[in-house]
Amino acid sequence: MRTKTLLIAAAALAAGALASQAQSNVYSANVVGYVNQTIVPAGQYTLLANPLDSGTNNLIGLLDQANTLPNKTQVLLWDPVAQGYVTASKIAGAWNANPSIPPGTGFFVHAPAAQAVSVTNTFVGNVIAPPNGSSNITVSLVTGYQLVGNQIPFNGNINDYQTSGTNTVNLGGVLPNKSQILIWDPVGQGYITASKIAGNWNSNVALTPGVGYFIKANGPTNWSETLQIQ
Repeated sequence: MRTKTLLIAAAALAAGALASQAQSNVYSANVVGYVNQTIVPAGQYTLLANPLDSGTNNLIGLLDQANTLPNKTQVLLWDPVAQGYVTASKIAGAWNANPSIPPGTGFFVHAPAAQAVSVTNTFVGNVIAPPNGSSNITVSLVTGYQLVGNQIPFNGNINDYQTSGTNTVNLGGVLPNKSQILIWDPVGQGYITASKIAGNWNSNVALTPGVGYFIKANGPTNWSETLQIQ
């Protein structure tokens, strides 16, 4: 699929913010936050991911609850079994599907050609983490392509990939050799590919909250992120 896109991260919920919930952001042992991302206009594609648990975690609740997206907007979800896209479209003011988009799921938003301006989408929700405890989320990665985002909204880069422990992206170390991570380049509007060769990654790319990216795993594996609150 020809998917030209520009990704703009307006704001991100960093790991430091997650670990500093000493004010009124903590409700019933939930770490609450928000992440802003910009959906670009004029027929372009934006690659996003759901970074937080909103409680509903469906397309309309996450992206168009206030009916801000114009007609002919499309959302493309990746089917890791069929290795292809499933598309929902907004037609005459209504979506023809309202698929589930759980935290950690990546997806494209395709703006219609007539959309003149960007739209800022705010993801609002929480990461479940007991006080003075930890929250662990594990995703089973299939062999082949999988469109994902950070399950817990940590900021990360190539160094975090190699780190095993709490409060890190913790991805690169668990992926087998010859795996790849594909990120969107906002300037070239194409993929930047990081490959794991002989236990090391050949490119330094960032994984930020609310941004989707492809993982091409060279074999099934489990990817776990752990949030430690102290």
